[in-house]
Amino acid sequence: MSEREPYWYLASYPKSGNTWCRVFITELRRLARLDSADTTEAAQQEERELRLNRDLATGSIVSSRHWLDDQLGIDSSDLRWSELDKVRGRVGHQRALYAECLRYHKVHDAFTSPDSAGQPVVPTEGCRGAVVVIRHPADVAVSLSHFFSWDLEHCVVFLLNEEAALCRSSKRGRQQVRQFMGSWANHVRSWVDQQQIPVLLLRYEDLLVQPEHHFRRLATFLDLPAEEPLIREAVANTRIDKLRSKEDEEGGFHERPEGCERFFRSGRSGEGQEQLTGEQLKQLEEAFAAPLDRFGYGAAPAEVPLLGLSGDGRLASQQPRLN
Repeated sequence: MSEREPYWYLASYPKSGNTWCRVFITELRRLARLDSADTTEAAQQEERELRLNRDLATGSIVSSRHWLDDQLGIDSSDLRWSELDKVRGRVGHQRALYAECLRYHKVHDAFTSPDSAGQPVVPTEGCRGAVVVIRHPADVAVSLSHFFSWDLEHCVVFLLNEEAALCRSSKRGRQQVRQFMGSWANHVRSWVDQQQIPVLLLRYEDLLVQPEHHFRRLATFLDLPAEEPLIREAVANTRIDKLRSKEDEEGGFHERPEGCERFFRSGRSGEGQEQLTGEQLKQLEEAFAAPLDRFGYGAAPAEVPLLGLSGDGRLASQQPRLN
């Protein structure tokens, strides 16, 4: 991997704001191109507005079976999950995944899995860092319920499950391989406590409260244009209500699973407190007491203060950014 082709990860537990960040990145890059003196009038007309189902191309998800098959030179479905996780982090860097224009890669996997022998499940060579997006688990439960058509009790059990994974079937997945996550706490800790690549931690709640400030931190970390007018316009164009409207205008969003009414739903914080039972909330709060306190979730999700980080926007415990 050459210095001219850095790449980053956008890591999160499912339904925590990963796609919102990807849409923002796409829109920011689109606006920066339009702002360029080299952009022709025809190109400006072609890119007059963001289209979700055409433009959202920040980079392939790293659990893509097609990419892994290309890297390994074999059909990855021939390997058991326990075999595949041991080699996923050591595969090469083909342009099919790590091309210069597609370099902000979505990840739902935990950084390591029980089968990866303590090694990263994702490649790290040449990686400039990971944006880790977290969200209060009570709100994640509600969002998972709508997204996967699960009842809330199942969602709470899933968040608490130390063996939780996506694509965990005897068929060994379809377009994606298994994504091991473990519990919500395990997933968050696996990314923020690793020391192999720098981390920028973002809370979904902070993106709602102060979007321009925190999306500017995101842009800076990813070496994207961070001028105030561009950030302001990109934030305005990717508000959740606008994304809902775009999803309707385009006849749905192609990443929406079957049975899910809409991908961009309410986007609110605090729904977990409203919809989970007292017992369900207690289960989450007791099981995740330490990480909830560590990441500033001592109050109700809708009232959490902004998370205190170091001056450059990283967790104080993380290594400095690679140059």
